Amino acid sequence: MLRPYVGPARVVVGFDGSDDSYRALAHGIGEALQREAELVLVHAVDDTVLNSAWGVVFDPDEIRDGAAAMLVKAVDDALAAGLPRHRVRTEVVLGNPAAALTRLSDRASLVVVGRRSAGSGEKAIAGSTAVGVVGASHCPVIVVSADDVVRPERSGVIGVAVDTAARGAVALEWALTECAHHGGRVVVLSVCRAPQGRWFSGGHPTPEQQQAAVDVTRNRMADMVSEITEDYPGVDVTLEVSYGSPLDILVGRTEELDLLAVEVHASFPTYSVGGLIRGLLSYGRCPVGVIRPRDSHGS
Repeated sequence: MLRPYVGPARVVVGFDGSDDSYRALAHGIGEALQREAELVLVHAVDDTVLNSAWGVVFDPDEIRDGAAAMLVKAVDDALAAGLPRHRVRTEVVLGNPAAALTRLSDRASLVVVGRRSAGSGEKAIAGSTAVGVVGASHCPVIVVSADDVVRPERSGVIGVAVDTAARGAVALEWALTECAHHGGRVVVLSVCRAPQGRWFSGGHPTPEQQQAAVDVTRNRMADMVSEITEDYPGVDVTLEVSYGSPLDILVGRTEELDLLAVEVHASFPTYSVGGLIRGLLSYGRCPVGVIRPRDSHGS
């Protein structure tokens, strides 16, 4: 299970002035208001830049001053939204942005980051900061993008990707807790993956075989999900089982969700994440909440 943070509610937001980071700022402000939490706005000055040739061209103090001035505007946005000044603070840190946010996540309830950094260009590919944070964070991470669908009103629906091996159970419990505290409902999404290779005769499963696989998956999922949801009787939970490509189906569902919660099993020691997580971070159309269960290394 994810190691619980014991302390005052705290939302950490990575902010670098990019369009995605402004969306992260807005989302983080909303989370801090809802949780009655402290908001920590963080700008990391990448030391790989300062240690390169650019470190001779730019004065580090000027860079820090520029970052601090950028954060002043972010603070103004937080105050205008209704957060009291004593619950908003800023940090300018020197170092790799993903490493800095991961360090701060150790004493946070939630980290919010943009999908892409200011220098990532226009490609819809998750940036190294977002990927690095979700792979190593000590608390849940929500990744947002300026490309996310904007709705006049929230749907109140959190989707959770879970499979029959119970990958996603921790994310489901987190989503249930969120809905129990703040309202909303949960849709459990399980995808019966199309088989790879030609180990069976015929080349492709027939429609009858596909439906049979979906039915088996649904029965297994219903039993597993009911064991988790019985502790949350006040939360409306539905189960959807589909057949096909998990990435394609989950990305399609993000058009209608307020949040898609997934569980990441990052590989030690680099904390690299799999293709499904990268794909969802890159192409999802709603915020993606990533939960990393506590692993054997105690992080």
